[in-house]
Amino acid sequence: MRQFKGSSVNIAESVIGLITHNPILFSRKNYILVCEKTRFFTNGYEGVVTARNNDIYNMFTPTLTVDVNSIKMLVDGDIIQINSDGLLKVLWDKKSKSNAILMTESCNCNCRMCPQPPNKHNPDLIRICKNIINLIAPNPDESLIITGGEPTLLKDDFIEVISLIKEKHPNLNCLLLTNGKSYADFDFTKRFSGSRPQYFTTCVSLHSDVDEIHDDIVGSKGSFYKTLMGLYNLARFSEKIELRVVVSKLNASHLESIAEFIFRNLPFVYHCTFMGLEMTGYASDNRDDIWADPFDYRDELSKAVSVLRRANINVSIYNTPLCLIDKSMWPFAKQSISSWKNNYQSICDSCSVRPDCCGFFTTSGTNYSKYIAPQ
Repeated sequence: MRQFKGSSVNIAESVIGLITHNPILFSRKNYILVCEKTRFFTNGYEGVVTARNNDIYNMFTPTLTVDVNSIKMLVDGDIIQINSDGLLKVLWDKKSKSNAILMTESCNCNCRMCPQPPNKHNPDLIRICKNIINLIAPNPDESLIITGGEPTLLKDDFIEVISLIKEKHPNLNCLLLTNGKSYADFDFTKRFSGSRPQYFTTCVSLHSDVDEIHDDIVGSKGSFYKTLMGLYNLARFSEKIELRVVVSKLNASHLESIAEFIFRNLPFVYHCTFMGLEMTGYASDNRDDIWADPFDYRDELSKAVSVLRRANINVSIYNTPLCLIDKSMWPFAKQSISSWKNNYQSICDSCSVRPDCCGFFTTSGTNYSKYIAPQ
């Protein structure tokens, strides 16, 4: 998520609210006023974000002072959190078609390519998630991603959050990012299926057709069979399932066999995607063990996509620039990188297909393919 740093006054605990630039708003509850300079009393607002604080008007209101450029990047409808340490987090980007809520940083895997390494669960994240769900007014074309960590580890809290989404936004398109292991519990899967919103896709990570390889990648023995059991339980309840295969040095040479395993054993999945690495977190730490240049595995990727296409399974390629894959695969490549961390190299300026290319993760630093070239 986008973040800005400033200085705070009157903020004892984090404040969450919808942005408004209207200083004379009649109903101020749930709103955070954003302005370059305060000229009116701010009583009633949840907080104020300003470039020039005026203590006369903000005497008791939680206030964060940031630079004027940060002010200009915040729009009405955004949901932000301001903290006592001066940090501002954009929790919901109104201009984005896809936003995420982080339910937990705890996980029961330890994936070698994880861009967000596991951490101890912070219960306050559930409060934040509920606040976001209660505040948003999403358009029909917007979607919500539920992510972690592993959200399903929270059990009752997880069910409560997805039930709240169902209650408040019954037509919102939702995607859950999960390793699928919790769904090996049939009773939990049954509870989940009865609680989720109508338009819900469960996106499950599966990185190999070989148990030992998958377990090695996710850093947890026995995960392969738990994930498979979870997938079969989800299928028993006719859940909409997407499989996500993150491609690394550990599995790049057998993508075709992974695709064959999927169509023979998991033909009920709605969608399968092959995903390029985001080289941050554990992925950056383990670069020598996991980095595979997409250009080097482009032929294997083409074979895998073709296998699933022939099996009538929807298939996509995420996080991989067009110049690194075969042209016949371009129709399957998607604009997959979140807008707030999407970037292009200067060499891409002259590329004729740049508008259709996903580009690069800003979080990946200089971990790019040496074969990047304008098309």
